[in-house]
Amino acid sequence: MKLYQLNLFLDSGIPIVSVNAPLPERINVLEEIYIECAQMRNIPLYVWNAGWGCFKQTKYDSDSQLNFANPQYKHNNIFINLDYLLNGESPGIFVFENLSSLIEINYLKIISQLINIYFQLKNSSQLKRIIILSTDDVELPEALSNLIPSISYPLPNHEEITNLIEDFLSESQDKVNKDALVNACAGLTLEEISVGLNVALNSCSVLNYDVFTEQLLKYKINRFRSFNLNFIAKPSIPDFGGLDLLKKYIENVKYDFLPQARTANIPLPKGCLLVGPPGTGKTLSANVIAKILGFPLISVDTALIISDGAIYLKRLLERVEACAPVVMYFDEFDKLFAASKSTGEDTSSRQILGTLLTWLQDKTSVVFVVATLNRLDALPPELTRVGRFDEIFYVGFPQAIERKEILIMHLAKFDKRYKNSDVLTEKEWRIVLNKTVNCTGAELSQIVQKAARAKFHLGEKMQIGLHELLEQREIMVPLYVRDTDRILAIANRAKYI
Repeated sequence: MKLYQLNLFLDSGIPIVSVNAPLPERINVLEEIYIECAQMRNIPLYVWNAGWGCFKQTKYDSDSQLNFANPQYKHNNIFINLDYLLNGESPGIFVFENLSSLIEINYLKIISQLINIYFQLKNSSQLKRIIILSTDDVELPEALSNLIPSISYPLPNHEEITNLIEDFLSESQDKVNKDALVNACAGLTLEEISVGLNVALNSCSVLNYDVFTEQLLKYKINRFRSFNLNFIAKPSIPDFGGLDLLKKYIENVKYDFLPQARTANIPLPKGCLLVGPPGTGKTLSANVIAKILGFPLISVDTALIISDGAIYLKRLLERVEACAPVVMYFDEFDKLFAASKSTGEDTSSRQILGTLLTWLQDKTSVVFVVATLNRLDALPPELTRVGRFDEIFYVGFPQAIERKEILIMHLAKFDKRYKNSDVLTEKEWRIVLNKTVNCTGAELSQIVQKAARAKFHLGEKMQIGLHELLEQREIMVPLYVRDTDRILAIANRAKYI
């Protein structure tokens, strides 16, 4: 039983319980409540939602399908339905779907009514229980959440996913890479997995399990996009110049994720913060980290977290943890905690912060969090104290040796001579490196690309030397020059972390 806590609360005499579940799992949740809660107590199950405007009794038909009968006339007024619940003489479990959305419309009256019902049922000898089923990502207001316990319908674990796959692929299971299929399904609900399996099967003209797994993964990626999560199964990136300290750190993190580390009581790594001016390679670093660790990468839309708040973040964290091992990437992390311009503080930001703090502190899953930001002082101090993130790295302007490494890496893509030998003399390199002080990695890449494009447009042989590099450098105005004061302020604050 996924909702094992529900029976515990009902047996303990708690008259109202809130259940949060993904919308695709609606019927599964109602079936479980019907079988495990109502049938077990030999009492009926009634379901109400705004579309029906009345309670409907839940039963199984002859085909073992859940259906809903009409025992009550339709009433658009929610309070008439609440009176029907209270005044009826028969016991039952009464499910209200997405009642939290209605509460916003008639806030005080519905809250007061629910509080009255809570204590009336608590002191009653009648076996009547209320379940508030939320599938619309709207939580109970604080006035009710302090009184009514809330539980979440969890995503399926690996064993449940494996069982579903085995039931679906009843034949030729010996040819199936079940681990690959399970990983492709991780982070989805049971209903989403069922749909995904059918979509993958119908995508194959001839059943090929490699193609089947690939199609299933594509379905998962598309589902994650609908939640504004970008799932990359295998980050594919070019070589990465500079940031040797970060690379070395991630190589050690890789060891800390090994089973032997658990045996040695080494704690699971939590994550790292990457701080520095724009264009210095922080986003690319997140991809490099995922590639070194060999984990999928999930990029999170911070703007959507800001707009949808802590409840969206909770659902998101459930999805991400179900995909473990994984790298979870927050870009522009500091924007999550921008204060309200009118009041100087933001309730939503405080809730987001509380959710993140709790999760980071208690996290036991193989999720490595990478957060990039421009200004460390924009973060609440609670997030930067020991125990939240393992390390904080300053990603600044590359030093001379790093600039040379970055330039050679990009030059080799266009001018093959740079792959095997040093085309420029030591004196020429000195000139180039002196001219590119305070250039970001992105700007160095742009210099090389524009030099190559100029050669291509002229129809000349793709050979890029000192002259071509200096020509493009003179044309380009680096960010450091365009916004010196702000960039210096960011760099000075970040260097002393």
